[in-house]
Amino acid sequence: MSKSLLHSKRALAYALLLLNTVLWGLSPPIIKKALDFVTINQFLFGRYLLASLIFVPIYFIANRGKKGLRHQNWPLLIFLALLGTPLTLIPLYEGLKLTSSLETAILAATTPIMVILGSRLFLREKVTANEKVGLFVALLGTLILIFEPALTTGFTLTFSLLGNLLIIASNLIWTAFLLITKKVKADPDQISFVSYLTSVPVFLILLLLESPLKIIQTNPGHPFALFGILYMAIFGSVIAFWAYTKGQALIEASEASVFTYLQPIFTFPLAYFWLGESISSLGIFACLLIATGVYFSEYRGHPSPRHPEPPFRHPERSRGIFFQRRTTSKDPSTREYPRSG
Repeated sequence: MSKSLLHSKRALAYALLLLNTVLWGLSPPIIKKALDFVTINQFLFGRYLLASLIFVPIYFIANRGKKGLRHQNWPLLIFLALLGTPLTLIPLYEGLKLTSSLETAILAATTPIMVILGSRLFLREKVTANEKVGLFVALLGTLILIFEPALTTGFTLTFSLLGNLLIIASNLIWTAFLLITKKVKADPDQISFVSYLTSVPVFLILLLLESPLKIIQTNPGHPFALFGILYMAIFGSVIAFWAYTKGQALIEASEASVFTYLQPIFTFPLAYFWLGESISSLGIFACLLIATGVYFSEYRGHPSPRHPEPPFRHPERSRGIFFQRRTTSKDPSTREYPRSG
């Protein structure tokens, strides 16, 4: 393959991954603003209903002639779909309502650290020296950021602290989803498809169970509510998912995972200028610790000049927010499963 073609593929991959990063980075402030006018279940039901109308037909068209779902383990797929979508997103959104969208984005980006720890504890995977250092530093930063609201208010229980704890709970559930998905070698495309099929009725049931008084107080027709639902359904779900899966297939997984950590950068402008959010000096210090820990945990060193790393091949396993293996394999379970807000 010519160098010009390799460079063009890499440029395309970077453009797609940057698009994904921007779309998901903008999500927390947009969601938080929309939740001022609708309940969480109203928002998630509207988002997944609209996204399903787009994604499901595309899935059938893209997988026409391929092995279908008839021979799959449906109970396992449904369990993973529920674990990775409703059970992950509900505490995430509840936490987002109580804390800032900026802290939400930063805490959500610490999932790779939990994946490293979970892989070591439950999958008995080897943890390198760099990962041990990164794990310790990032966990220290995460703990400081979680308890920053209490530390700055004299150790009193605040809504922000409760929100941060809910986001960490969401991260733990998502980590469990990733570990189980990797263990059973489930197909990410099939999980995504089943997630859309199961999420719509689940969120509808939860919506019907909500108090009528609570529903009356909402305003789903407000422009911010409609914009938030439309944005997350079209841009935050379908387009962002497509951009990530296409982009990560063109470059090494370790490169693709770096873009995940850039999402809070795009969260900050909206959070600061639109929502009026800010972060304390202690929070900034915690962010620096987290960034340092992530750097150490992701650092792989440079390939030897005599044995350069083959371009555009994914390593057997990387420790980014998704499980990353060789995407050149015919086994669909070796592809990543992206997470959106």
